[in-house]
Amino acid sequence: MKDVASGDISIGGYRGSISPDHESGELIAWAQSIASVLSSPGAKVLAEGRNQNVLVDAPCKSGNQPVVIKSFGRQPGVRDMVNRFRGSKARRTWLAASHLCGAGIGTPRPVCFLEKWSGGRLLESYFVSEYCEDTSSLKDELIRLFRHDPECAKFMTIMQVVADAIRTMHDAGFAHNDLGNQNILLNRVGNSDWENVRFIDLNRGRCSEDVTIRQRARDISRIYLPSDLLRVFIEMYWRDVPPEAFLRMESFYRRRYALHAATREIRHPVRYRGIPRELEDSVYPAGKDMWIWDDRSGQALVTMVSKDRRRFYPFSRHLGQLVSTVRHIFPVWRAYRDLLADCYREHVGIADRVAVAISGREELFHHELELLEELGPVPVHLRFYYHEDRAAWEFSANAVRQLSEEGRKVSISLVQSRSAVLDPVGWGAFASYVLDRVAETVDWVEVGHAVNRVKWGIWGFDEYRRLLNPICDLRASYPALRFTGPAVIDFEYHFALAALDRQPEALHYGAMSHHLYVDRRGAPENHQGQFSSLEKFALARAIARTSEKSDDHLVVSEVNWPLKGTGVFSPVGAPYESPGERENDPSVSEDEYADYMLRYILIAICSGMVERVVWWQLVAHGYGIVDDVPGDHLRKRPAFHALKVFMARAGNTIFQEKLGTPGGLHAFRFEGAGGGRFCIAYSEGSGDDWRPGFKTGRITDALGEDVGSDRAQGGTIRLTGRPVYVEIV
Repeated sequence: MKDVASGDISIGGYRGSISPDHESGELIAWAQSIASVLSSPGAKVLAEGRNQNVLVDAPCKSGNQPVVIKSFGRQPGVRDMVNRFRGSKARRTWLAASHLCGAGIGTPRPVCFLEKWSGGRLLESYFVSEYCEDTSSLKDELIRLFRHDPECAKFMTIMQVVADAIRTMHDAGFAHNDLGNQNILLNRVGNSDWENVRFIDLNRGRCSEDVTIRQRARDISRIYLPSDLLRVFIEMYWRDVPPEAFLRMESFYRRRYALHAATREIRHPVRYRGIPRELEDSVYPAGKDMWIWDDRSGQALVTMVSKDRRRFYPFSRHLGQLVSTVRHIFPVWRAYRDLLADCYREHVGIADRVAVAISGREELFHHELELLEELGPVPVHLRFYYHEDRAAWEFSANAVRQLSEEGRKVSISLVQSRSAVLDPVGWGAFASYVLDRVAETVDWVEVGHAVNRVKWGIWGFDEYRRLLNPICDLRASYPALRFTGPAVIDFEYHFALAALDRQPEALHYGAMSHHLYVDRRGAPENHQGQFSSLEKFALARAIARTSEKSDDHLVVSEVNWPLKGTGVFSPVGAPYESPGERENDPSVSEDEYADYMLRYILIAICSGMVERVVWWQLVAHGYGIVDDVPGDHLRKRPAFHALKVFMARAGNTIFQEKLGTPGGLHAFRFEGAGGGRFCIAYSEGSGDDWRPGFKTGRITDALGEDVGSDRAQGGTIRLTGRPVYVEIV
């Protein structure tokens, strides 16, 4: 690109080059008066500033054709001295565009470039390229998605398309050196795909036989994405685990460019004086306001890595948790010890204790009704999402009414997004719309969702309170309605205490709801410190018992295990299947899922600590008890059959006692309405012998298969991790 004389011709008072594909006598005459063309009646300014982009028609070989003239502004004399050696911006753009077109890389096809020198000063310079219709920049497309269409799959699609194009450009021997989102053009296809990636503003580019890791890192460092999406984007670019050297260099260049951008006004006070901030900067949402919904895994998406998220946490978030923990630790601990001592001592009716959540999606609902009919009289839970449209809310409301008319107990959740937090009036209107339609038919209403996870839109307790205030305003309209909360997720009870403390006085929960996963610990009997699932249930119940903001009831409103092999549909696989080995993966097989589900339910309900367990959910590829195989059909997993058997055998029984068993063995005795008695028993290990101490009848496993001939020998029963039903004779 330093051979600046290559291909030059004289065009009136200019020198430059014209593409043979476009050259015509009329084009040469047109080019000689290019300065006047810029202000002609048909000219349309696409981008203003020191460098202008103007859309006009040019008389090319094939006829009049829309082209874009990039007019480069005057520059200081020292820059002109440098450009005499390395070429003007117009010339460098021409050479770069010619190289990319020759390599089959996307860029607007060059028409010509022109420059005028006098006495060592560059007076005028222009680069002319074909106009690409219906294009948008990566920047504009991301802004549109963030603000109006925040679906994860669309982000992943556009990121993959762009990452592949950049990788191809680099492999073709071109480093861009100014690869901002605004310099990447592409065409949107329909509403969820993109194609024809084209690179523009090529004047800083460099051609070489091999683009180094350093050059690649410098280019990628100009791409703007929130940090966790950037992590994914880099993996997409490498199509493998990124080299450590690349990651170090990319981080270095990104920090350097951030400093460069932050000091722009200091370095160029005249150029940026008086420019409104909203015009100078991008119009991306603020980092903490970037919210994306992932329909495949049924959750909001993490957009930032943890170190970046921490920058947005208000100090009051940490202080509030500390103060509430200190304030409540002793009364909660005393209640916890009492409750733990009382576990399994009370008789517990199983009816209506186990619920399943359904999607409420119109295309799936009739299948869900059939599956619910097969499960029997199980309560149902639906979520209403603020980010969905009114048609979705109305369909879910009709589904609630239909399920209630069929005699099922139905509960719902009101699930926020970041927009709900920013617009409490809109959130209040949403809640009013939903409650007006379902208040007389639902068992209880959970307010908020995973409020301790910022990906769901809440960064501090002031925002949580802001979310609750509209609910308080509606409370008087529904005096009989039972609300639950604060819907904290995982074993973060310090946050639950703080959330309850900051709950408005006008709102009292009829039960404390909590999303309690065994998260990365495998079986529900496994411990996190000194707490297995049993101890966690008792501690959560202790918080409910001692809180002035909730009645003494605990609802586990979300739990499941992520399933192996379900990729981006899994809560731990979303939004992208990263290369390399995943560390500390909590995913389980379908058989383990079924076994753990039953064991979790037995511990939660029979201990007397949990009023209801809501299983999330009935149908989902990555975590449901029924698999909606993408593009195929519904398939009942072992967990569906296990729950069906449990509801048929134990759904209308009374838990009597937990039998004394050796360590690692568990046996729960039930009695039916007609006097029939049985035990559900299992081992935490792979196989242990249990001597029941009573005369046994038929023995069936969790899926209803008769296993007595294999398991019962010499007065003992061989127990494994899969629960068995043992009739008491």
